[in-house]
Amino acid sequence: MNLMLTAHCDNTDAFYESYLEVKPEFAEWCDSSRCVFAKVDGNNLIELFFDVDPPKLKAWLGKQSTKELFAKHNFVPTRYTFTPLQMG
Repeated sequence: MNLMLTAHCDNTDAFYESYLEVKPEFAEWCDSSRCVFAKVDGNNLIELFFDVDPPKLKAWLGKQSTKELFAKHNFVPTRYTFTPLQMG
């Protein structure tokens, strides 16, 4: 499964610093080498995750440290699944 999320947070730049700190953990539940983080503005962002293992993602989201990270930045995501478009 591939996952895209849009999110609102208190400060996108501050959240990105935390994102980089926890990004190595993403390898537990997705292909972390293909993750994409895009800043929309000071409070909004987009993230793409590929080859997501849903049960492992659920476990990561349930970790206390993940919950604390989201609370620290008032991070509110909206998640979408997607299939890459095949051209040609």
